[in-house]
Amino acid sequence: MRPIVPTLRTVLLGTAALLLPAAAPAQTNDSVRGAPSAANHFIETPQGWEHPTTPWGEPDIRAVLDMMQASRLPLERCADSYSSRRLPTFLFGGGRTEGRADCDTAKAWLTEEEYDRRISEWREQADVSREALSEGDLGLSLRTGTIDPNIPQRQTSLIVDPPDGLLPALTAEGKRRALRMRSSWALPGENHTYDRVTDFDSWDRCITRGMPSSMMPYRYNGGLRIMQAPGYVILRLEMIHEARIVPTDGRAPLPPGIEQYLGESRGHWEGTTLVVETTGYKAGPPMINLAVLGSPPGNRFPYSDRMKTTERILRLNDDWWLYEITTEDPVVLSRPFTVRYPMRNDPAYLMPEYACHEDNTLIRNYVATNRYERAHPTPIPEEPVAVAPDIADALEGRWVGRPRIATLDLDVELEFTKTSDGKVVGRLIGTNLGEIGQPLRSVAIEDRAVTFELPNWQPWTFDGELTEQGTIVGVVSSEQGGVPVTFRRRPSE
Repeated sequence: MRPIVPTLRTVLLGTAALLLPAAAPAQTNDSVRGAPSAANHFIETPQGWEHPTTPWGEPDIRAVLDMMQASRLPLERCADSYSSRRLPTFLFGGGRTEGRADCDTAKAWLTEEEYDRRISEWREQADVSREALSEGDLGLSLRTGTIDPNIPQRQTSLIVDPPDGLLPALTAEGKRRALRMRSSWALPGENHTYDRVTDFDSWDRCITRGMPSSMMPYRYNGGLRIMQAPGYVILRLEMIHEARIVPTDGRAPLPPGIEQYLGESRGHWEGTTLVVETTGYKAGPPMINLAVLGSPPGNRFPYSDRMKTTERILRLNDDWWLYEITTEDPVVLSRPFTVRYPMRNDPAYLMPEYACHEDNTLIRNYVATNRYERAHPTPIPEEPVAVAPDIADALEGRWVGRPRIATLDLDVELEFTKTSDGKVVGRLIGTNLGEIGQPLRSVAIEDRAVTFELPNWQPWTFDGELTEQGTIVGVVSSEQGGVPVTFRRRPSE
């Protein structure tokens, strides 16, 4: 993590005169060094720069890298563009923020002008932690100071392949496995039952973030220390305090059947690029954790024991490293996908103990609270809303919507009924994960604009409109982010 009142460095990125096409399918290797281009993420390798070597003669890639400088970069392209995204309540006390209204899903890189404008805005942004401290609000200063600073990037998504910047479709088996996973993070319209530790994911339990998620920028505590010894590279992660030990001496892999959450890695050098191939993964943790901005909600992204990752770590100059990871899993994914982004070396980056461990109080408190709430349910009153007669007629009936969630197919069913005095009452019937049967909360209908909150323990808010085509279109959002959804009327039985 960064100190509570950090002074952000100036970003020393190269520029390019033209918007170049993405070089997504190409692998990261020594050939990408040179003048700024899409292949090296517009980070220049100075002419005449020589790659340092370790005392024992291997390429020297030792560093303290800050993954968090790319923490505002969404996993999927345009995933941060949906409006009405809730802000984390533990930091900001509630509220919402508007996402970017327009986003071009075909645009892999910002233009030079767009990038320069964002860098200028970033340099002028206020340091919330420092301002809170100067005003005597130590609590807010501490809370906001734990969120590591980020820097605008030229790329528009962490995913560079497929070229559209979107996750590949999951197989039918992948979606089946996703529906069976458990997590403390609720899907839209879902109510959890917490009775045992297996009702939580591996991150909830402070065991591991899993792979490839551990190697992606999170919203906080995103330090990565690279250490080397003869025949070894060690990747020490700040969050969950894990260390990946990668032999580079050509030894054979472990026998089949030995599985670990972080897999079994073997590395080799292609020039000065470190290539790490990892197999032997033990299924259980999510493939991508929702703390990666723009990842699928619900934290239920499965992988199988056939997953393989291939990483490439390239030092571009004295300050910047380029990281790439390709993930393939024929059981879960319809095709591989590749994430690539730059990390900067920051010797001053502070990596204290990440004090999170299994059997902490969070799990037992969740279970105790959930059991009490189930035993003592709080009635939710109906909220009749006055609307024009034609709007009431158009809304009356049952509606089914499937939010755009790459990992699974979730159907959310609503019902709108008319009261005797012509008002409208909304109700969440439930999802294909279970029945709910509770009135919608905070319902507001003005002309054709429709907003409401799903009546679950973890709230999701819908913001959209009743269209002339007879659908209800909008975005459902929570602290996890926002996803688009279209509700269509269910035919009368």
